[in-house]
This record gives sequence, structure tokens and C-alpha cells, in this order.
Amino acid sequence: MSVPAQPDPYQRAVKRFSRAAKLGAARSLLNWDARTYMPPGGAWARGEEMATLTEVVAELIGSRAADDELSEAEAMAGALAPDERADLAEMRRLFIHAAAVPPELLAAKARLAERLQAVWAEARRERDFARFAAPFAELLVVIREIAAAKAEALGTSPYGALIDEFDPGVGEAMIEPVFADLASFLPPLLAEVRERQAVWPAPAPLGPVAAERQAALAMRLAEAVGHLPEHMRIDATLHPFSVPGMPGDVRFTTRYEAANPRFSIMAVLHEAGHAMYELGLPRPLAFRAAGQARGMTVHESQSLTLEMLAGRSREFLGFLAPVMAETFGGGDTWSFANVLNAWRRLDEGVIRVEADEIAYPLHVILRYRLERALLAGELTPDDLPGAWDELSEALLGRRPANVSEGCLQDIHWAAGHIGYFPNYAMGAMLAAQFFERATADDPQLLPALSRGDFGPYFAWVRPRIHARASLVGVEALVRDATGAPLSAEAFKRHVRRRYLEEPLGWRV
Repeated sequence: MSVPAQPDPYQRAVKRFSRAAKLGAARSLLNWDARTYMPPGGAWARGEEMATLTEVVAELIGSRAADDELSEAEAMAGALAPDERADLAEMRRLFIHAAAVPPELLAAKARLAERLQAVWAEARRERDFARFAAPFAELLVVIREIAAAKAEALGTSPYGALIDEFDPGVGEAMIEPVFADLASFLPPLLAEVRERQAVWPAPAPLGPVAAERQAALAMRLAEAVGHLPEHMRIDATLHPFSVPGMPGDVRFTTRYEAANPRFSIMAVLHEAGHAMYELGLPRPLAFRAAGQARGMTVHESQSLTLEMLAGRSREFLGFLAPVMAETFGGGDTWSFANVLNAWRRLDEGVIRVEADEIAYPLHVILRYRLERALLAGELTPDDLPGAWDELSEALLGRRPANVSEGCLQDIHWAAGHIGYFPNYAMGAMLAAQFFERATADDPQLLPALSRGDFGPYFAWVRPRIHARASLVGVEALVRDATGAPLSAEAFKRHVRRRYLEEPLGWRV
């Protein structure tokens, strides 16, 4: 009796890492449930479930067996196709991250983070930072230990190692000059635009609008972007997010505020952009290392293009205004003049997810500086409220009224996502760079938005970004698509043009 031939080491590695990716998708689904429908009393059990999945994935791809398979596959790399070699390189990167940290430490982080997210929701609601501080300090100890282990394995700084987990190829050497440029350029621009807008008449209030009507518009906008009802659902949660890693199963969330329907609209566009990227990844590479999104800076570029670049354009607002009038009712409230005035007006608040395009990167720089200090031990969790207020004053010219509008406004630290925030601002830079090139390559892209048609944009971005997944590094991806390295230049041109050179928002 003949013995069946064994798969080659590359195929064995692919099977191993694909299993891990599928378990990761299940973990994402559990997280979605925890943030949407899970009863609050389930946080402890969900933490245990998430910890176990995290530990199993780490043992699967960080094991000696995984290393051996990868080493054997690397020895035969010359016989592999280019996409297979890219896949192999991504598997090796994932192995380094997983092998650097004991699985039980990763499980401890997952367990603490799941419980802390439930604590965060209560602390934010009650404006009670003390409730959050002690369990966050416990999580931070674990994160520092993980960062140190990964830094040694990757040959980088602890903070750089955490960035690499979310955003390979976008390290501190790339981030620092961009953030220094923005910190110098944006505050004077904010002052100049504020002075220009001081003479604008106040827009008519946009609310109240019932959640049911906002939900109807959310579905209509998601379908306009390109999502199909049979593949999609939109749910409500405190902090909007989308679910990655589940091909064909598109789930994202928003928040409905009766007095502020604009928030749910922008959040839906943002999360729909994330979800379109996931939907556009090559299906033949599903659950493969090279078939995943190319890091969070590229991911944020896709969400921020829809929310900021396209979603706040005169063309798209010309489409959106009558759709809101039809869905919400209210006459002149939804006139193009009033909508354009409201959408272009600078945000005077302190909430990142509600920020205007100019202030948005400054919110991210604030968090970037604080979490680097937290990781280095230069700040303790107890120092956060005061340090946050001081930096908010320095960068944005205003302070939050309470901790819920300050250091408790985001869920990321509660989720253990230290090193995640830089991608939001880097993604805004990349969104401007992609959109500038896309509109230059296709002059019909902006006119199409006036009809609510995102087709030309996705026709440009799919082959250049979505279809390439993680087959190339971020630097090659950006240069191939735009002809230039990632920088702040396109973003700076965009915000000056939109907020200082285009006609005044309330004159049409």
C-alpha cells in the first residue's frame, strides 16, 4: 500500500497559518459580539474565551514546528512563485511576533483587555477615571513586558515593536518626521481657518433625527459605497468599528445620536471604507498571510478617503443633502447650503472621531506622545488626565471638560492597543496622497460622487491597493500607486485648498 505524498513544507506552513487566521476571525467575531450584543455580565467569560483563542493562535504559529516548516520552505524559496515568496515572508514576520512572547503572557493580555473594555465603558459613562486607572495599570505592565520581548526579537525599540504588530513597514523613522511637520504646520492653519470662518452664519441645527431614520440612511449610504445587503450588517455601539478577517461577512458599527446625525453618517462612511478594503482583498488568498490588509495605515487610508476626502467633498455633499432631506424630512435644514456650511465648519470640540480634517492629525499626535511616555514609564496611568489636558491645550488650543471627553474617549488603550494610534494620522496622509492621484488619473471621479457613485474611485483603488493585499511592503505599495513615498505634502495641499481656497462653505 502506497503512502500518500506529504505536502511540501511551504504548503504545510500555509495550512498552519491559515488555521491561525481562521481562529483570529472567530476572535474578531467574539469581539464584535462583546461590543454590540453581549450582556455586560458576560465580560469575564468572554475574557477567558478571548485569552484561550489568543493562546492557541500563538502556540500554533509561534511554535518550534512552525519555525521548522518555515525554515524548510525558505530553503526552497527559489522554486516558489512571487506571491508564494511574499506569503512566506509574511508568515515569517508573524512567527517572529508570536514566538517572541510566551503564549500565556499574550493570553493574560487578552484576558485583562477584555475585562478592561467593559470597565472603560462604565468609567466613560460615569466620568470616573479612578475606576479605569488601576486595571489599566495592570494591563500596562503586561504590555511593557510584551513590547520588550518583541523589541529584542525584531531589533527595534519597544514602541517600534508594538507599531510593527499593527503596521509593518511604518515605523518610528517614518512617523517622526511626518508628525513633526504636522505639529508645525497645522496649528497656524487652524488659526487662519478659524479667522476665515468667524464671519460665517451659524448653520441651522441638524437634529434631532430619530435613530430609525439614521439607520435607514446608514444602509443606503453603505449600499451607495458598494456593499450588498446579503453580505452586510450595521449595528450600534459606543465606539464605532468594523470587523476584519471575515471574507464576505461585512460587519461594522456606528453610533446614533438624535441631536447629531452627522456623526452616524461620517462613522458609517468611515467603517464602510474599512469594510470595502476587506471585501476587496483577493479571495484566492483568503486566510493567507499575504492575503491580509497591508497594515493599519493603508487600512485607515481607505476609511478616511470615504469619510474625509470623498465624504466632505462639495460633489458628494451635493448628492447627500437631498438624500438626507428625503430620509429625515425637515425642509431647509438639509439644503445644500446648510449641509455644506455644517460639514466644512471647523470642529470646536475635543473628540477625535468628530474632528475636522485639520484637527484630526493633532488628536493622533497627542495620543502618540502620551502612549510613548506611558510605555517608557515616563507617565503613569494616574498622570494621564492632567497630561492629556496640557497637550490638548498645546496642540488644539482647548481642553476637555471631563475625562470622558479627554483620556477616556477612545477604547484603544482599554483594548491594549498601544502603538495603534499613529496609523490614524499616517492614514490621513496616505488617503490624501491616494485621492490626489486618483482624481488626477480619472477626471470623472469627482463628478461621479455628485451622483453618489463611488465606482470610479474603487476602480482606481482596487487593482492598486486592495488586490495587492500584503504581497508587497507598504513603501512599494505607495510608490507604485502614487509615484512618490508617503509624506504629508498631498494632505497639506488638500486642507489648504479645501478650507482656504475653495468658495466659502455657505455661499453656493
